Amino acid sequence: MTLGTMYFGTTVPEAIGVDVLDEAFDLGVRTWDTANNYAFWVPGGTGGESEECLGRWFAAHPGRRDDIFLSTKVGARPRHGSKNLADAVGLSPTAIRGQLHASLARLGTDRVDLLYAHIDDETVPLAETIGAMEELRDEGLVGEIGASNLPAPRLREAIDAASGHDRGYRFLQQRFTFLNPAVGTDLSPHVLLDDAVAAECAAGGITMLGYSPLLSGAYTRPDRPLPDGYDTPANREALAVLAQVAGRSGLDSGQTVLAWMAQRATGVLPVVGVSSIEQLRSAATAVKTTLPQQDIHALEAVRMAG
Repeated sequence: MTLGTMYFGTTVPEAIGVDVLDEAFDLGVRTWDTANNYAFWVPGGTGGESEECLGRWFAAHPGRRDDIFLSTKVGARPRHGSKNLADAVGLSPTAIRGQLHASLARLGTDRVDLLYAHIDDETVPLAETIGAMEELRDEGLVGEIGASNLPAPRLREAIDAASGHDRGYRFLQQRFTFLNPAVGTDLSPHVLLDDAVAAECAAGGITMLGYSPLLSGAYTRPDRPLPDGYDTPANREALAVLAQVAGRSGLDSGQTVLAWMAQRATGVLPVVGVSSIEQLRSAATAVKTTLPQQDIHALEAVRMAG
C-alpha cells in the first residue's frame, strides 16, 4: 500500500501525522504520497502543509529518507492568492521545475522518487510536459514520473507523445474502489480508473494506483453514506457479496476492498489516506491478508455485473 498524507498538517494535526509516520515506518509501510497543494481547500490551508509535515519528519529522523519511496505531485497548486483549481500553476516546463524545487525545499530533500503531473493541463502539449519531467529525472531530482487524473484518450496521447522520449509516464494514480459509480456521475476534479484507462495502462506498461479506495469510510461507518452516484441497486448487491467475503476472511468490508485491490488479476495499488494509527494498522493488516481465489473471483464477478 501507499500511505496517503493529504490532510497531515491541516485536518490531521501535525503531531498525529508524525505519530502515523513513525508507525508506518515501523510497520514497513515505506511508500508515502503527498502533493504540493495538500490541503489548500481546508480553511486556513495554503497547500504546503502535508509536504512540510513530511519534511520535518525527515529532518527529525536523519538517515531514514533513503528508506522511503516518496512521491509528490505538481500542477494543481492554485496561483498565489487563489483558492481555485481553475487558476492552477499548471504543467509548463517552467512551472514544473519551479514547483518541484519548492516541493523539495518543503520536504527537506534533494529528490523525490516519483513525481506526478497532478491534473491535466490542456494548454501545454503533453510532449512538453513529459519532456520537462524527464529532464528533471535525468538531472537526478526525480526517480520516476507519472500522471494523475488523466482520462483514457489523454493517457493514450501521453503514451504516444512519449514515444520519442526515454520512458514517459510509468505510474498512473486515479480514483478507484470496489464499487463503480453510476454512468454519468460527476467526480470532478477526480478521474476514474475505469476499464478504458486500465487497458491503456496495460498497453503502456504503466503501474496503476488507486486513491479514495475506502470512499471516506462508507464501507464500514453507518454515519458515512455512499457518495453521490454510488448508491445503486447493483452496488447494494455488490456490497452484500463484499460483506460475505469479509465475514469469511475475518476482515471488515473496507479492509476486504484493500486486500482485493492488491490481489486482483489487474492489480491496483491502494493509496490509503489515514488520520490515526488505528486506521493505518487496519489498512496494513488488510494488504497483508490473502483472500482465497474464489472470493477474488466472486468480487470481480459481482463488480462486473454492475
